[in-house]
Amino acid sequence: MSRRERRAAPEVAAIGHRLRKLRKEQRLTQSELARQIGIQQSDLSRMEKGEYRVSLDHLFRILAVFGLGIAEFFGDAQTATAPVTEPLSHLDMQTMQLMRRLSPSARDEVREFLEFKLRKEQVDRRSRVTKREHSSG
Repeated sequence: MSRRERRAAPEVAAIGHRLRKLRKEQRLTQSELARQIGIQQSDLSRMEKGEYRVSLDHLFRILAVFGLGIAEFFGDAQTATAPVTEPLSHLDMQTMQLMRRLSPSARDEVREFLEFKLRKEQVDRRSRVTKREHSSG
């Protein structure tokens, strides 16, 4: 391994660590994410371990899946994953009041459904990006 490759390894590992964290937060398996971005699961595994550099093409596909911009991905992890800080709307407050009236198991079901819908929107967003890329290429 050359001196230059050894110096780059911490940066490559940091990208892999961030990628793995995002994937797990979205409750995606390596196989699911790999399929969405068009690579082999083994290559994704190597990316997450910092053994394989992420190409720009794959990075943009990954960002589309997670609905992130480059600045968010490479910025401070706390900033990139911080919750939206806008004030709660009247509808938000009504939704929270309804949630509080549900049983704990029903709350879990609603939360799981919301997470499902969020993942679906992210996949749909990625699909639209991919279609635009294919139609313009």
